[in-house]
Amino acid sequence: MKERLVSQVDLVAIRLAPGTDRDVAVARLKQVMPPDVMVLSQPQLVKHERDYWETATPIGFIFMFGSIMGLIVGMVIVYQILFSDIASHLKEYATLKAMGYSNFYLGRAVLSAAFILALLGFLPGFALSAFLYDVVGRSTFLPLAMDASRGLAVFGMIFTMCGLAGLLAMRKLRDANPADMF
Repeated sequence: MKERLVSQVDLVAIRLAPGTDRDVAVARLKQVMPPDVMVLSQPQLVKHERDYWETATPIGFIFMFGSIMGLIVGMVIVYQILFSDIASHLKEYATLKAMGYSNFYLGRAVLSAAFILALLGFLPGFALSAFLYDVVGRSTFLPLAMDASRGLAVFGMIFTMCGLAGLLAMRKLRDANPADMF
């Protein structure tokens, strides 16, 4: 095995003896190491690396841009589905208004449909993502996992996206005037 020169070392991991206070060891190492050496605990290293990849490299920008575009495209698709559903059933909505149902009630029906679309889109997407995380993790030896907190965060974003699309589509309900429909 070829040895590396000390000047070529990028990262050194130190295993502390059981019972050693990590914070005290980090503080002591910071005192004895030269100023150009970063001394970090494991959680600090993980945060440092995550910040680096998310903010200082193009991959972070590309991933964020792709995520935002995915949310926008998803919102447009849900909006189109709900808008076309409202437009094709505008006479029925007008009839419900003539029977005394309020815009608030009809809006709740549209938002319910939006949230059903969110759930129906999330479930297969979550299953596929969990599978792909597993495949990529095994292939690259990176510690990737679709955990519950990440899944809940994605569901929250999808839920919000569908809710906003539903609110935009509800504008068409104002056009459902019973006098104009018949």
